[in-house]
Amino acid sequence: MCLKSWVDLPLLSTGSIVHRMRMEVSRIGEDISHTESHQSGDADLCAEVEQLRVQVEQLAATGTELVSTQTRMQSLLHKASDAIILFEGDGTIGSFNLAAEHLFDVAEIEVLYQKGEQLFDLPEEFAGNVPGYLSYHVRNTPDQYAHPLVALRSSGERRLVEVSIAEIASNDLMLFDDFAEDALEESGADTGFEAFLCILRDITERKAIDAELQAYREHLEELVEEQVREIREAKEQAERANRAKSEFLANMSHELRTPMHAILSYADLGKKKYDRVPPEKLLQYFERIHTAGSRLLEMINDLLDLAKAEAGRLEYRLQEARLDEVIRPVLEEYEALAASKGLRLVYESEADLPPCRMDPERIGQVVRNYLSNAFKFSPKGGTVTLRVHRATLEAGEETIPSLELTVCDQGDGIPESELKQVFDKFMQSNNSPKGVGGTGLGLAICREIAEAHGARVWAENAPEGGALFHLCLPIEQRRKEGGKSS
Repeated sequence: MCLKSWVDLPLLSTGSIVHRMRMEVSRIGEDISHTESHQSGDADLCAEVEQLRVQVEQLAATGTELVSTQTRMQSLLHKASDAIILFEGDGTIGSFNLAAEHLFDVAEIEVLYQKGEQLFDLPEEFAGNVPGYLSYHVRNTPDQYAHPLVALRSSGERRLVEVSIAEIASNDLMLFDDFAEDALEESGADTGFEAFLCILRDITERKAIDAELQAYREHLEELVEEQVREIREAKEQAERANRAKSEFLANMSHELRTPMHAILSYADLGKKKYDRVPPEKLLQYFERIHTAGSRLLEMINDLLDLAKAEAGRLEYRLQEARLDEVIRPVLEEYEALAASKGLRLVYESEADLPPCRMDPERIGQVVRNYLSNAFKFSPKGGTVTLRVHRATLEAGEETIPSLELTVCDQGDGIPESELKQVFDKFMQSNNSPKGVGGTGLGLAICREIAEAHGARVWAENAPEGGALFHLCLPIEQRRKEGGKSS
């Protein structure tokens, strides 16, 4: 008679049986009722029983080792730094480690044996099928860092994660083919997977740091471009200043020599002919010497004023004064010059303008330079207009009440490329009429005087033709820098 013994050892995973080890033990012998009369049969039976006992002990030891290994693996998975979620074959969560609890801000007990739909921003086609959605994302996203998956915390906060998946098929859990076949026969169909493991790595902070670094890199590139542009502009400005300086020295050489030659020539004539020419002729010599000397003194004063202004040593006697009272004496001086050039001088002013705190002599100097410049560029028969009206000077968030003085000529205007440099020292416009001359210092001195009064100067072209030169003077002196006029 053949006797069969079976040992069936279950293996557990998260509280459920995932595998059974079955072993068949056979022993062959005579009918048990005849054992007492057959000594040799007893011996064989005892040997087989002993063999069976040894096998059972071995199986028990193996089972204990497997359980210990399984426990260690469960502990490692539970304490892993990446979030690990195990889905069972029916799509419910069977394991949820500590990192997953931290990532989703939810305890394992709250999601265990649930579908976990609240953990991800699922499209409608994957409703109730989190493993399917994760598999689809991994298969269709070659660069997960550039296009990460969105995980949802219990608070609604969105976290960016990279995903790794592993599908554990039913056959992967069977140690013996016959038992696997029995399991498939019992289930009636292959479910596709027995378990689905996903590993999630939170890259939210890393992405934020990379985005910040990218922003810094772009900002650094902008800074480099800006510095290169500033260096280029500074180089061009230095080259322009150098050219202007060379032109200034050439002009100054001519401007200084011309009156000096006139002074020396008429002085020499007077010296040689003082006893032969009539007194009227001598008076004419002296008048020309005086005119040339005055012109020479004016150029020297311009040079000295600019040097003092740049050194901060130009003195200002600030007082309450009305701009109209400063302008009218200058207009009287220039009426004769305007008539001699065939120009018409017009003055327009608003009524009841308030007084300003200023140095009347220095502001008068600005008016003279503006008018001289306008006379130089206006054609014969043209009109030079001086206007004064109320305005405001913007200094940051502060708006300062001011008076704006504007001198308009009827010349050819200022080339657009020169509008920003017209108040630079040694600067002379390319539109300057031939033979006009000049040092190129007058407008530079105007800017220095304006800045000392907290005022602003600028030039622009008039729509109807000609150039406009502006001075925006604050009614009360509050600051040392020019602002934006409105």
